[in-house]
This record gives sequence, structure tokens and C-alpha cells, in this order.
Amino acid sequence: MPDINLEDGTLNPSADFDPLADIGPNSSSSENNSAAEQAIAASKTTLGKLKEEAIDFSSTKSLRYPNKDINENGDYVLFTFKKYQAPFGNRTKIDVEGGNGKVFDYNQSNEYVSAGEDYKTIIMYMPEDVSTGFKANWGGKAFSNIGAGILRGAGAENKLKELSESAGKTFDNLLPKGGAAVVQKAITKITGDNISTNDIFSSISGTVLNPNVELLFDSIDMRNFNLKFKLVPRNSAESAIINEICKIFKMCTLPSRNPGKVFGFENKGTANDFIAVPNLCQVSFMRGAIEHKALPRYKMCAVTSVDVNYTPDGAYATYNDNDNPGQPVAIELSLGFQETKLVFSEEIANDSVR
Repeated sequence: MPDINLEDGTLNPSADFDPLADIGPNSSSSENNSAAEQAIAASKTTLGKLKEEAIDFSSTKSLRYPNKDINENGDYVLFTFKKYQAPFGNRTKIDVEGGNGKVFDYNQSNEYVSAGEDYKTIIMYMPEDVSTGFKANWGGKAFSNIGAGILRGAGAENKLKELSESAGKTFDNLLPKGGAAVVQKAITKITGDNISTNDIFSSISGTVLNPNVELLFDSIDMRNFNLKFKLVPRNSAESAIINEICKIFKMCTLPSRNPGKVFGFENKGTANDFIAVPNLCQVSFMRGAIEHKALPRYKMCAVTSVDVNYTPDGAYATYNDNDNPGQPVAIELSLGFQETKLVFSEEIANDSVR
């Protein structure tokens, strides 16, 4: 990088400094082009979609509530549970249409496997609070006059000459700022008063430094959402289903004592020293055997909260049920979810995510 000549405010470039090497239209190397093509191609693929396959409503591997009222012709919420896959673990690349070679699937859509027999598929009625939202974080950033001038020069034509000239002009205002700094230091030393540079400019010349504030994009929040269900068993079979549904969601929120392999090792030491990350849940709003075309589509989610209220109506009451003694007459199940991957605009455009 070049250094700054403080005498005249110009830039002294080093011998190997090339201002066009990393910016501007002439800077794209074949390697950078390849990486860009890969990223664009990957974003155009429909990753993370639920595979459109028939749901077996009569299977013993699934739980339904209400037990008899949800069928292949209605709308419902489908919860399938998958094992957590480490994003930087042993992964394979995939081919994408329009790409140059293979890329890693950021969404890991084809890498998730079933969480096991204990995690049955859950089919629930449509709740009343189906919604989605996106939140982008922008923030104001203040630049010094010198810094703003240099950045303007760098962004104009990306040429070293204009960058140098711009920097030289911005250094013309060093004198008044240096004088203000001297006054500030003297007052602080003599009186102990704590005054700023803007206090000096404002009180002497009626001016303050231009804050040069710009709104800049910082990050995007991962989506989170909540679903709430009121579960009222109408018979002994539904009582058992409701209890197992609550049990599975509790399990999916918590870590496991068996971590499996850690850095390729699996022994008594790893079992004692490590725990496994909780499983994940894919939440799908369904219409018959396929995903609902108008409702949100989420990527793989973590279950962040499970709240079970056994007295949702404000009073404790139970059924006289021999198979499920003391079964509450109603249970309110509140679930919190958060997506494990960021959403990009191309995925909204190609309907991979909604």
C-alpha cells in the first residue's frame, strides 16, 4: 500500500503498488471470474426445497393431530427432523447448472439425514399465526473529511493519479484542524475543561466539522418465527399422540450425550468430554402432498424454544383416562424456530424460499 507525504498531502506509492489490481472493471482475473460464476450459478438452483413426495398418513412413523381430521386433501404443517450437519465438516461438492465445475451447497440441502426412529414425522393443523419476515441491518457511518476525500478519489475512476490529487486537496484543511487541536490541548492543560474540536470551531467561527455520515449495509438477520398450537384430546389415542408430539419437540431442542465422532475419533473420552448438537427440524406448510404455493418456505431450522402450558384455560383439569392417567383436558404448545442459513435475494426470485 502507498504511504502519505505529510508535507504536501500526496501519496507516495510503493514500487509494487497497483491501484487497479483489486478494483475496477479491469481487475477481474480468470480466478475471480470463476468464483463469481460459481456463486451466481449456485444461487440460481432451487436448494433447500422439500422433496415433493407423497405423505403416508397411515404410517406408524408419523404423528397426526387432530388424528382423523388431517388428510392428503387438506392444508397442514409438516415437521420432519434431521441430524445436524457441521457446515465445515467432511462435505462433497455438487454440480450446478451454469457453473464452472463443482461447488459446495451452502444450504446443505441434500446432506441432511433422518434424526432417527425416535423422531417421528409430525403432522399438525394450520395454526392461526402463520407469518414470515426479513430484517436487514443498516447503520450510519461517519467519515472524517480527509477519509471521505480519499475514498471519493479512489471511487471516481480507480486511477492512482486522481487518488493522489484528491488526497492532496483534502490535506489542505490540515492547518485549521491542527490549529484547533493546539487550542484544545492548551485549554485542557490550563483549565482542565473538556472541550471538543467542534466546540472550538463553533465558538470561534460558527462552524462544525462535516460529519460525512452515510447509511451502509451491515448484515442480515437469520429469520425466526413462532407457531402456537392448542391441543385438546378427544379420545385416549389423541392423548397419547399429543404427549409424544410434545416429547419429540422437547428432545429436538436439547443436546445429546452421545457426540459420535469428534475429529474422527470415537471413544470413551469423547463421550465423557463432548455433547452432540441438537437435531434440526424442517418446517413445511403443505397443501395435500406438495408444499403450499402461497405460504412461507423455510430452510432447515433449529428449534430454539418449546413452551408447554398444561393449563391454557387458566384452570387445572384432567380426564379420567385409564390409558393416560391425569391427562390435561388441553395443552398449549408454543414453538420457536430459527433458520440455520441466510436467505439471499436470488432464492426469493427463483421461489426456493418464500
